Amino acid sequence: QRPCDLSASEFQQKTIFEKNYFKTMRIALSIWMFYKKLIIPTLSMSAMTGFLTFMNSNSLPLAWRWSWLSFITLTPFFQYFIYEVRNPNEYYFYLNMGISKLVLWISTLILSLFISLIMLIL
Repeated sequence: QRPCDLSASEFQQKTIFEKNYFKTMRIALSIWMFYKKLIIPTLSMSAMTGFLTFMNSNSLPLAWRWSWLSFITLTPFFQYFIYEVRNPNEYYFYLNMGISKLVLWISTLILSLFISLIMLIL
């Protein structure tokens, strides 16, 4: 439908839905941008943990489990190091996007747990 074919209330409901959709997408993309900086160092350290576990135990399932368990624990450590110590002013960017520091910490923990659980099930 064209905007001129809509009544005022239908147009207002449609624009409210679009505003909420774009706000949700902006927040999701901002969290992804935040998490992107954490993935490479965390995955590399988790892979190293898994490799060292495999070299010591010669058990691939054990190494797989330890690598993903270390992923859960290393992600908050790298978040602290990258965002709290190295780039503390970067939090202002995310605050301007409407995301608090607490939301970023919680989203990091949830995403890490989700990724680790999926990889442990596989």
